[in-house]
Amino acid sequence: MHTDAYAGPETEVNGRLRLFSLYVDFAASAHARWAAGAISKLAGPRWQCSTEMWKLDSLNASESVKKMVAGDAANADVLIVAASSLDQREPKLIEWLDSLATFKTNCPVPGLLVGLFGDEENRSRELEWTAQQFIYCARQMGRRLLLQWMERGSTNDYDWLADGVKTLLARKQSTPGAAFRQETAAVAS
Repeated sequence: MHTDAYAGPETEVNGRLRLFSLYVDFAASAHARWAAGAISKLAGPRWQCSTEMWKLDSLNASESVKKMVAGDAANADVLIVAASSLDQREPKLIEWLDSLATFKTNCPVPGLLVGLFGDEENRSRELEWTAQQFIYCARQMGRRLLLQWMERGSTNDYDWLADGVKTLLARKQSTPGAAFRQETAAVAS
C-alpha cells in the first residue's frame, strides 16, 4: 500500500484536488467513500482535497439541482462512480456521464474517471457493457479511466490508483497557474 505523497516541498500547498463521487446503491457508497479517502491519502497533506458525494437517484431532482451536480462533476479533478450491482444496465448513469462531456470546464488538465463495480456477493451480468460505456464516456470527457472490481480485499490495496493519481498531480503541478485558476474558479462559484 502506498502512503507517500506525490507533491512538492514539505511546507507548501500545491493546490486543490476536487473529488466528486456518484454512487448507484448503498453498498457502492462505501466503495466511493473508500476511493475518495485513498486518493486523498495518495495526494498527501500538500494537496487540499475537497470531496462531494451524491446518489444517482438525486439526479431526479429539479433541473437546477441536476445542472449544479453535473457542473460540479464535470469540474472535478477525479470523478468516482460506484455501482455494487450491475445485474441490469444503468442507462440513466451512462446518459449522465455522457452529458458531462458537453460541459465547459475550468480544469486545466485532464482528470480521472474511476469506475468501481460490484462486490464479493454481486457478480455482474452487465459488467462488459458498463465497462465499454465507461471507456466511451472517458474518451468523450478527455479523462483517464481506471476501473476496479470491488471484490473481497480490494480495499486493502490501492496501488491500482497510485499511477493515475501521481500522473494527475504531476500535470496539475506543472501547469502554470493551474492551482490559482482552480482557487479563483472555486471562489467565484
